[in-house]
Amino acid sequence: MEINIIIIGAGMYVCGKGTSEFGTILPALYEWKRAGKALGQIHICGTTTESACEVERRSKILSKKFNEKLQIYVHPQNDKINTNSYLSVLSKVPHPVCAIIVVPDHLHHNIIAKCLKKALHTLVVKPFVTNVNDAKELISIQNQYNVYGAVEYHKRFDKSNLKLRDILRDGKIGDPLYFIVEYSQRKSIPSEIFTSWVEKTNIFQYLGIHYVDIIYFSTNATPIRAMATGQNGWLKAHGINAFDAVHGTIEWKNQSDKSFYSYIFTNWIDPNCTSAMSDQKIKVIGTKGRYESDQKYRGIKIITEDNGIEEPNPDFCSPYFLNSEAISYKGYGIKSIHTFIEDVICLYQNRCTIKELENKRPTFTDAIPSTAVIEAVNKSLKKNGIWENVIY
Repeated sequence: MEINIIIIGAGMYVCGKGTSEFGTILPALYEWKRAGKALGQIHICGTTTESACEVERRSKILSKKFNEKLQIYVHPQNDKINTNSYLSVLSKVPHPVCAIIVVPDHLHHNIIAKCLKKALHTLVVKPFVTNVNDAKELISIQNQYNVYGAVEYHKRFDKSNLKLRDILRDGKIGDPLYFIVEYSQRKSIPSEIFTSWVEKTNIFQYLGIHYVDIIYFSTNATPIRAMATGQNGWLKAHGINAFDAVHGTIEWKNQSDKSFYSYIFTNWIDPNCTSAMSDQKIKVIGTKGRYESDQKYRGIKIITEDNGIEEPNPDFCSPYFLNSEAISYKGYGIKSIHTFIEDVICLYQNRCTIKELENKRPTFTDAIPSTAVIEAVNKSLKKNGIWENVIY
């Protein structure tokens, strides 16, 4: 089945813009083609001709690396700036089967709605949206047009987190008492790569929500209330009105009506010379034991004169040589994108239903609890850290 795909967004996660890498979306599509799977037109929509040209440049490099060619069309092609280039693409692309939305948090709701109303199965990067009313409205539209909606919570495909889920569900460490998460990124993310929209989000909403979802995914517990505090400093000193760090506490209740807590510490002011883009650790203390996972250090350390010390994550999205002429990308980031495309094809071929996917994937409905936590955390931040009920 040859499929046409619309990608809305042309930044770091799509093509590696602002970095020396190639992102995740483009490598996933090249890997799909390399594996011999049918792929039609790919339309990638940015907001400027500069971003469109950057996607085109990087796709040409990937074509050589993969020894494969994709039918990639970039937008806007003639306008210097066109923030709505995706609208004309939605109307003109022949028979697209799905859309992948990779845009800033505050733009998710409107763009998702437009894709759903075009009857497109839709994948959006996290977070889904930032409040429960928007989430429920989109699910209503999704049901009206009978299309599939999913959130790209790729950490659900990380074997470290799958092991956590299995240990918790098997009861090996007993009832969880508390989770401790530390998750941070380099200063270059808010100060160089996301400068145009960094003040419209916060580090908990943008990054920490991954682990809210993992806790929900691994325990099937219900978030009850949340509180959060933020710290200002480095970013404000550099003219950016955003928190350096946000610390969130969430109370959960499991299926036995027992409470546990999660403490999620996030920041995006790590030094740019740190050995990995993301520093991430999770610890779970239970009544019978504990689980600890350093998800930054994957057992590899590289030291070179050019780049200093690096600790790459080979499990997320990494290239590997197949032979002297071609490479292959592997990892749970690739698997996340491929799973969505496979599900879309499965739906078109009537081999599965949207209802069946609800119990297997991070769907829009499955993302409501994490969305409700975002809403409660953001309210708490505005009220100097008071507890807010998680309502959905």
